[in-house]
Amino acid sequence: MAHIQTPLVSNFMRYAFIILSTFLSCFSSIALAAPTTSAAHQQIIEQNKNIEFLTNQALTATGNQLSIIQLELFDSNSALRSSLSDAIGSKNPETSFLIEQIKIQIANDHKYLTYLESSITELQQKTQEASKEDRLLLQIPLNEHRQILAKIYQFQYQNYVWLKKLGENDTAEMTKFTHQVNLAAKFTAASLHYSLTRQSSLNEQLTKVPVAQKGPFELELSYLQRNIDTYSKMLATYIDIAEPLGLDTVNFKHQLFTATGAITHDFISWAMVTSTVSSVGSNIGKWLMSNSPNLIFNLFMFLLVLTIAHFIAKGANVLVTNTVKTGHLKLSNLMQQFLVSMSMKLIYSIGFLVALAQIGLDLTPILAGFGVAGIIIGFALQDTLSNFASGIMVLIYRPFDVGDWVSAAGVEGKVSHVSLVNTTIRTFNNEVLLIPNSKIWTDVIINRTYEKVRRVDMIFGISYKDSIPHAEEIFKAILDDDPRVLRSPEPIIQVDSLGDNSVNFVVRPWVKTDDLTDVRREVTREVKMRFDAEGISIPFPQRDVHIHQIDTSL
Repeated sequence: MAHIQTPLVSNFMRYAFIILSTFLSCFSSIALAAPTTSAAHQQIIEQNKNIEFLTNQALTATGNQLSIIQLELFDSNSALRSSLSDAIGSKNPETSFLIEQIKIQIANDHKYLTYLESSITELQQKTQEASKEDRLLLQIPLNEHRQILAKIYQFQYQNYVWLKKLGENDTAEMTKFTHQVNLAAKFTAASLHYSLTRQSSLNEQLTKVPVAQKGPFELELSYLQRNIDTYSKMLATYIDIAEPLGLDTVNFKHQLFTATGAITHDFISWAMVTSTVSSVGSNIGKWLMSNSPNLIFNLFMFLLVLTIAHFIAKGANVLVTNTVKTGHLKLSNLMQQFLVSMSMKLIYSIGFLVALAQIGLDLTPILAGFGVAGIIIGFALQDTLSNFASGIMVLIYRPFDVGDWVSAAGVEGKVSHVSLVNTTIRTFNNEVLLIPNSKIWTDVIINRTYEKVRRVDMIFGISYKDSIPHAEEIFKAILDDDPRVLRSPEPIIQVDSLGDNSVNFVVRPWVKTDDLTDVRREVTREVKMRFDAEGISIPFPQRDVHIHQIDTSL
């Protein structure tokens, strides 16, 4: 396996400065021969002296010291180009001196380009001959060389712009450079297209191989992704150079958009939009031509499975409905509704998943996604799940059913609807209340209609002066005359207590649950009317007041 040493600074800088150290000494010696006529002029000469000094040090330095010197060389060269730019943009530029400096830059950049192209060819050869593991290591300097190449092209373009600004316009050299940029951009776009195509092919193959055999594919994909990133950056640089040179960049932009998906203001043009739409339309047309038979068949199978699932659900609905209503099961209405509803939903869900499988969709990630989503939703909806669990307990233990008169969670009324999350209770003044099942299940539940027969508990008082047997006869006659009062169990009519103001009777007839309220009200009314008719008084709280006169003469 090839061994590659990583310096303290970026590898990008390392390779750039190895190139710079070879040529900058020549550049510096020529620059120092120019006369000094201004501060800017003097600054450029001083910067060249510094570059020459660092270059000489780089020739003998090693290890971390070399990395540090290379970093200083990069900064010094950047400062030099910045000084040249400022000098060219000044009001009275020293034209002859600056033209000489820029031509030296052009000559050196040309040497850099030649050197880089040779180095890239050599590194590509080594990379192709290396094993897949070593290719990833060799790819690092190779891609850095490629990015440096694009950067030097950008420097060279800036050099020609400077010359033109200073009145030195070499049309032949500019034409030659434009041709070089066009070839470099085309080659980079073609390389990017190949890498994207290869990546798509490998991704498709990766889905069909066993897990144990995916290692080589993943290494190759990692290699391709690095190339795609590098070619994308290079192509973006070439586009920035090519557009001012008047080159057609529509295809380059389209290729870059395909790779990155990024849209900038530079991309928004009618030609770019037309090219993209045309390409997308062409790809869709090709896909439809090659896949339309399978697509139509898969769509037919998708609809067929959903139709079959619909009829099965309808049949299951009828079957489950008839089954849960059989007498020996003794299921509540709530449980019956739940089983019928869940059976249909379950069949529809299974049918939909099977239908998705018919159109070629892999259900494994979907089911895994449902599992992960279930965990997340479980944490997010703890209170709702508590209500759901309470709803399940209500279904199992059946403390009440739809239509029952209940008192729960501080509310009294008739149950009109029960779901797994909440219970709907309609009060006797026709208010509709939705109560979470967790509050109902954790509170005392009173079901007033659970039993079919209920006892009506009533208390009546008579005066101490009235006849007890006479009152008992009246109570018995009233109950005997009411057909809603059951004969068995027999009604209870007894003296219960001797109160402060009355003799109290308990009157407790047994009635059907539905008649309880009406019987209580009508018997109470009848007792009052019969007592009044037969002279029996119903006492009310009273107090005797005795007044004693005090003799004030004493």
